[in-house]
Amino acid sequence: MAETAGHPIDRKVANVVAVALALVATIYAASGPLNDLVTWIIENTADGWEEMSRRDQRMYMREHWLGAAHRAFEQGFLRPTGLIIGLPIILSFVVSALKIHQSENLRWLNWLMALASIAAFTVWIVKIFAMDGGMLPSIGGIDYIAFPVAVVLTLYMTYRMFGGFIVGFCLFWVVYFFVRGWLPEWTGILAGSENTVTQNLRAMILNFWAQTGGMFGQPVQVVTANVLVFIVFGAILMASGAGDLLMKIANRISGGFTGGAAHASVASSALFGTLSGAAISNVVSTGVMTIPVIKRSGFKPAFAGAVEAAASTGGQIMPPVMGVVAFFVAGQIGLEYRYIVVAAIVPAVFYYLGTFLAVYFEARRLGVGGLPREARPPLTRPEWVKCLVFVVPLGTLSYFLFSQPSVPKAGFYGIIAALGAALVLFPEFRSVRKVWGALVDAGRMCASIIVVVTAIGLIVGLIQSSGFSGRLSLLLAQVANGPLPIVLLVVAFGSIILGMGLPPGATYFIIVIALSSGIDTVGLAPLTLHLFVVVFAMMSTVTPPVALAAFAAAPIAGANPIRTGFEAAKIALAGFLIPFVFVYHPAVLYKLQTLFEWFGEEPVSSRAMIDITTVTWGDLGWIVAVFTLAMWLLASGLAGFDRARLVPVERALRVVAGLVALVPNFMIAGPAVAVGLLLIARERIAQRNPVKAAT
Repeated sequence: MAETAGHPIDRKVANVVAVALALVATIYAASGPLNDLVTWIIENTADGWEEMSRRDQRMYMREHWLGAAHRAFEQGFLRPTGLIIGLPIILSFVVSALKIHQSENLRWLNWLMALASIAAFTVWIVKIFAMDGGMLPSIGGIDYIAFPVAVVLTLYMTYRMFGGFIVGFCLFWVVYFFVRGWLPEWTGILAGSENTVTQNLRAMILNFWAQTGGMFGQPVQVVTANVLVFIVFGAILMASGAGDLLMKIANRISGGFTGGAAHASVASSALFGTLSGAAISNVVSTGVMTIPVIKRSGFKPAFAGAVEAAASTGGQIMPPVMGVVAFFVAGQIGLEYRYIVVAAIVPAVFYYLGTFLAVYFEARRLGVGGLPREARPPLTRPEWVKCLVFVVPLGTLSYFLFSQPSVPKAGFYGIIAALGAALVLFPEFRSVRKVWGALVDAGRMCASIIVVVTAIGLIVGLIQSSGFSGRLSLLLAQVANGPLPIVLLVVAFGSIILGMGLPPGATYFIIVIALSSGIDTVGLAPLTLHLFVVVFAMMSTVTPPVALAAFAAAPIAGANPIRTGFEAAKIALAGFLIPFVFVYHPAVLYKLQTLFEWFGEEPVSSRAMIDITTVTWGDLGWIVAVFTLAMWLLASGLAGFDRARLVPVERALRVVAGLVALVPNFMIAGPAVAVGLLLIARERIAQRNPVKAAT
């Protein structure tokens, strides 16, 4: 368990609250399994259950002492909005406040913020309980105090934990909300309501405080309901010692390739991505181990940091535990999460294929070989057995994600499987201290995510309530009448620019809200368009000038952050192409949805997706082969090296052929594929002739 600095008492209190937060997330996720268990017990202990009518069964279930107790627990804790949303927020703000300032002189400020958080958000919980009881939303005098306090606490903690960019972005919309009526007409879509300052303040409190909007809106609702349980799941596995085993597996899988140390970083980040969908935490957790090894093997510091940043970024679309944004997508388009997981399989494979090839050709150019044999020892028999710590929990998680639509239930069963496997396979984990440490780490990660998502909710609410999203939607709807490639480029640039310094979740919501009334006009299936935004929001973490994942990796590598960002963007080139690929080659997202029909389910059909019968296995096979060839051409062309150094003309031809090969028209892509294959064959033939190779 990683301890933070600060007063011992503050640290202990923060740890207890963090554990409470992790347990709240787990208990909420257990509501489904608990209901199933109560139902099963009553059905199997009641005399003559099968002979009862359905009405009598419902009455018996309601009157049974166990059913009544479970119903009281549900109505008193699980269902009220105030506890589902408010309690995790209170716990998160207390955990964050107690470790904001490490100086002993500012200890009083930490406690003041913690107590203010409890007071302010408790006011909201009481108000929401009253509304759940039938009262209409209303504003009292205390709300004019509690709401500003909650906003200031949210912005200040976000600033201390995530920097000033997102806070500045939020403050812009706060100011805009009040001054939009004074803006002249020539400001275009910025000019808005003519309400007074008092009316704007009342509207803000009514929408963001007296109801579940703004800070308590969809972003935080999705996180508390679906995401926190997966953070607990990953924290348990990492605390068990599985992280070291994961690194050894990665070294064993890819360490023997040219540039083996860098490939081990890519493999470990991909594996970590199955457990955690957070790019920066992936960089920090795996980068401290992989980046020094990459540097020692012969790569430059900036490239070493860039490899880790690019590889960790892909974890946000790596199934089955994708980033927070995937849950946002599910809620936004009304599609079960499991369909999004299946849609992400091929794009995730494409991303890591492109990353692998970029590293491979750079290693060839520098003459960096694989890891020495002693650095990649084979797994011992006990270690092979310990690999079940990944197989069992991930298998359990995947089974429940695919077999039924309840994401929290799948997460709960995944936690049970992870905890059981860790206790059985890792003897050193069988201690109260280790399990406590895992829950503390989980609670801290949950707290930091909830704080920033609360700020995101405020931004989203301001954009919606100010009317700006509606005016922007009309503008984008007009743009959408143009050629589809232009529309996609506008959305792509918007996602990257807005995502510089913002978490992908914030970027996603801002773009999607702007497109909310123009999605039908764009002419793409909602899942396609939303995943297009998701991938570009993800890519903003490695896109200069504000590349958060690269900036996190640069200090570990001892490299310039901006240079690391440009190197990471180059390595992650596949990520910039994949969204356009699945727009024009829909088989990438949709053909694997046939898997559900193989398991005996009804044909997959949703208004959020295309008709999957319109894509074939041949379509998928073609784009897989072509994308592999295209990335080979692009990676070698950009590196300027294949088996030998490439001349500028051949580099340009490879880049052009690689891009044109991805065009959906076979009459255009076919010749490009042929040219690409000829370029590769020509280079290999030349290498067999020493004279030509030297020339």
